[in-house]
Amino acid sequence: MNEDGSMSRLPELVAFAQKHGLKIGTISDLIAYRRRHDNLVRVERSQTVSSEFGGEWDMRIYSDTTHGDEHIVLSKGDLSGDAPVLVRMHALDPMLDIAGTGHSGRADEFRDAMTVVAEEGRGVVVLLRDTAMKLDPEEGSSPKTLRQYGLGAQILSSLGLSKLVLLTNSPTPKVVGLDAYGLEIVGTRKIGDA
Repeated sequence: MNEDGSMSRLPELVAFAQKHGLKIGTISDLIAYRRRHDNLVRVERSQTVSSEFGGEWDMRIYSDTTHGDEHIVLSKGDLSGDAPVLVRMHALDPMLDIAGTGHSGRADEFRDAMTVVAEEGRGVVVLLRDTAMKLDPEEGSSPKTLRQYGLGAQILSSLGLSKLVLLTNSPTPKVVGLDAYGLEIVGTRKIGDA
């Protein structure tokens, strides 16, 4: 805190650290360190699957080594190279995705993202699962946690991706720390737009 009670920002923190001989680190520094030393996801299996939402897909099942949750990655096309890749990060919410208890039209977002990637011929759809999530339609059960963002970033990084075009129906997402994983959001595209 600054002397006036306001929250210190980086310039004030640097001055404070220098005055007291302290080291300073950012969230990106911490993520970069953990990226080099901690790998929280690993591929358990890989196979080709056929779906009514776009035909043949390369499917990888990733396991979260800390919680044991399994996450599904469906990809199409050659993901290598510098060209941005379409990406949908989808946190499974059974009340919304299966029961359709959310906003109108939201229950089909995962399927619609698969369709968009299939039409493009290149991209990734990630289904993040949280088996510890409580189902409470009154409070909303969406598992959008910082832990899942980190796991999703590790998954995308392990696929060799760097530039992402997010498939979303949300306002422009603010995702902090992706640079530590070598990821950059270069654009967004509304699910269902051609």
